[in-house]
Amino acid sequence: MPKILLNDLYKGRFMLAFLLIASLSILTPNLSQAVTQVKDYQSGKAQFDLSVNSKSIPYDVFFHTVMPEQSLQLKSSRQQLSSRIQVNQQWQKLSWKNGGLLWKAPKAPGLYKLETTDAETGHQITVSVFVLRPASEMKNGVLNGYKIGEYPSPLKGLPNYAAPKGFIEVTKENMHTKITPHFTLGQFLCKQPSGFPKYMVLRQNLLENLENLLTDVNNKGIRTDSFVIMSGYRTPAYNKAIGNVANSRHVYGDASDIFIDTLANGRMDDINGDGAVNEKDALRLYEFANNPETHDHRDDLVGGIGVYKPNAVRGPFVHVDVRGTKARWGI
Repeated sequence: MPKILLNDLYKGRFMLAFLLIASLSILTPNLSQAVTQVKDYQSGKAQFDLSVNSKSIPYDVFFHTVMPEQSLQLKSSRQQLSSRIQVNQQWQKLSWKNGGLLWKAPKAPGLYKLETTDAETGHQITVSVFVLRPASEMKNGVLNGYKIGEYPSPLKGLPNYAAPKGFIEVTKENMHTKITPHFTLGQFLCKQPSGFPKYMVLRQNLLENLENLLTDVNNKGIRTDSFVIMSGYRTPAYNKAIGNVANSRHVYGDASDIFIDTLANGRMDDINGDGAVNEKDALRLYEFANNPETHDHRDDLVGGIGVYKPNAVRGPFVHVDVRGTKARWGI
């Protein structure tokens, strides 16, 4: 073959390859960046075993709730642990003995930071301990000036529909507290307008479910550091005002309406990549949430998952709760 034709052939192949690469870059302009970002995602799993009142602490940042003057019992198989707790802005050292530690919560409701360090590895677990404000202090559905309303009778007598015995007291100072690696206390506050303090109920297994789901979403290539919690806890009064059913899981602190919004525009991202934001994106998030692996095959992480289409005032979203029984709707 003549040399000129060979040169033209090689040039043609080079141009074809260049055009293919360019077209891929147009379709996925941030492909390499996205891959790098997904690798940078950290689940925040705890690096040693620790339990509080028989509840395993799954992350290096977590939370626990106790009634006033209730005892906390910490246990671990690690041999070189040290712990301290912050009370009234002062740190108090706590002593471990035979793999255990006992601390009695104070009478005053509020946030108490508990830090436990493994001296051998340097790894640390921080547990935000919230001493609850007793529900018995409510007067006519109002707690310390904050309207909560009356809880309905337990649905079918089920214990997970019982009224809470206490509420987390939320202040301007503690509302930004990280309660897991990727979520803060304030994300789950009821939307009803009021001053501080505010009060809420929040279940640990809901946060575990959300963290598992977030990790799965990132592992599937959608890079996000958290979900937007469109609706977390709702007081019975607020829940009634917006016309929701009385026994909504939101009033029991184990439900969230979520979407992914990395663009910070207040609406769901185009997570399925079809160029539009609609219920198909909510269905994609639903598919992630409906993955049994997300629940670690644990009964206490099983619950309801619902898909909601966009309307005139909001985008699509997904409801997730951990009621203990399987429920699906909107698909």
